[in-house]
Amino acid sequence: MTLKNKQVKFGKGKIRFGDITFPKHLTPEIVHSSLYIHNAKDEDDTMKRVEYCAKQIGSDAMSYAMALLILPTLMNTMAQSEEYKSFQQQIKRTIN
Repeated sequence: MTLKNKQVKFGKGKIRFGDITFPKHLTPEIVHSSLYIHNAKDEDDTMKRVEYCAKQIGSDAMSYAMALLILPTLMNTMAQSEEYKSFQQQIKRTIN
């Protein structure tokens, strides 16, 4: 799963892993791992993919990959919190 020398299509050209500086939590390796896990057909397949990716990319990178997978749930939870609703009210008053 390493992408160090692999060319990937980006826009109209091709780039190499070293051509762009990625934040450590958004490297292609982490994003691809998240997508690989996300596209599992069932829970058993998901667990196998999680174990496989963890062995390939290591525990730190795997933490970032799993964080990407729970981001939508986290965003929904935060949007329903009283703190966020209060923040939205403040912004609405400030803009208007």
